[in-house]
Amino acid sequence: MNLINVYSRGMLNGNLHSGFVLKSSFILLLLLTCSTLTFSQQHCDGTRYVNPIFSSIDSTLNIKFGENFTIAGSQRELFMDIYTPPAEFFFARPLIILAHGGSFLSGNRKQVRQLCLEYAGRGYVAATIDYRLFDAFALEIDSNLAFDAAIKATMDMKAAIRWFKENAAGANDYGIDTNIVFIGGVSAGAIAADHCAYLDADDDGGITLDSIINANGGIRGNSSSNFQFSEKVAGVLNFSGALKNVAWISSDEPPLFSMHDQFDGIVPYGTAITTEFGTPIQISGSRAMHQEAVNKGVRSQLITIGGSSGHVSYFIGGPNTANYNLAIDSSSLFLEYIICDRISATQNLEQNQESIGWWPNPTHGALYSREVATAHVFDLEGRMVFAYNNASERMNLDFLNAGIYIIESVNNDGVHTVQKIVLQ
Repeated sequence: MNLINVYSRGMLNGNLHSGFVLKSSFILLLLLTCSTLTFSQQHCDGTRYVNPIFSSIDSTLNIKFGENFTIAGSQRELFMDIYTPPAEFFFARPLIILAHGGSFLSGNRKQVRQLCLEYAGRGYVAATIDYRLFDAFALEIDSNLAFDAAIKATMDMKAAIRWFKENAAGANDYGIDTNIVFIGGVSAGAIAADHCAYLDADDDGGITLDSIINANGGIRGNSSSNFQFSEKVAGVLNFSGALKNVAWISSDEPPLFSMHDQFDGIVPYGTAITTEFGTPIQISGSRAMHQEAVNKGVRSQLITIGGSSGHVSYFIGGPNTANYNLAIDSSSLFLEYIICDRISATQNLEQNQESIGWWPNPTHGALYSREVATAHVFDLEGRMVFAYNNASERMNLDFLNAGIYIIESVNNDGVHTVQKIVLQ
């Protein structure tokens, strides 16, 4: 099949790779360098996030992140499975949240498990999530019910994003950098991700869609109550998805990676009628979304499977087939560029800010700092031994044994600092 790869950097500038060299061990790096450094030196070596570097992937299954009512009125608990690279790179890891396909009528989170393994093998934390499926089969599916199903899935994805950000601010079980959270999906899952990223409170959805959104708890949904954490994301992986209205894409919204069959008969490549919802509805697929993103100055890349009338045909052959590898490799490279661009911006910000390091060092237990919002203390085996969330200027570690510890701190602007502390 012919491949058409359309790429636009939008308004982002900078080098693809920063030239940092990845060390073989995070702890070794901390011991060999100065006592305070940022995590940017762990990223952007041209391999991590782009190529598969981990063969052993850890998994945490059946994690509840929310619950809500289905269209038929049943209470549905929402779960996710999380796949992580080895603990040697625990800190400041990018996250990808993925949703499965199935026309909002069927499917389950296991369907994108292999995609999660692919991304985790490159250094991402990857999660596959539940979302509420249409279950009112006694009713005739019309456009309103179809939109309701899509909006419910969208709001469930927002709850998953908030769950990770809440966890990162507390127990930090997965070492997530909340500034580099990506969402995506396949087919219906991509439709949910696209609406999650680009449908905002100030977008005009029309009276009918607005009423559906309001009935689902408003633009942020009500599948969880942790609204102190945002649903903002750094990029979108759109595998054969679509938007109801491409005009919702604004100039300040996240970059978009898309892959689509040119003559897809289920989710249209351009603007056309879809049967993805179980009833005919006009939506705009990857080509229309890409064109709108480019027009708005949003970085976007579109890979087209030219001449194909299949639906998500590029994943059908599975791992180690040409189009499958193209999808994973290209999307990984696209995300790595975003990660490196954000790290470069953070470095520039850090150069103009006062250090948020802890002192004195060495210490007998009492530590002081400035403008720290959260801090997590780890031993040299990577185990978190203390979480500090009081946003004050003093932290006491006298309950720990004497030795060397690593403190990851985040200030109110989201700037990360890592510091080696000697506890006497």
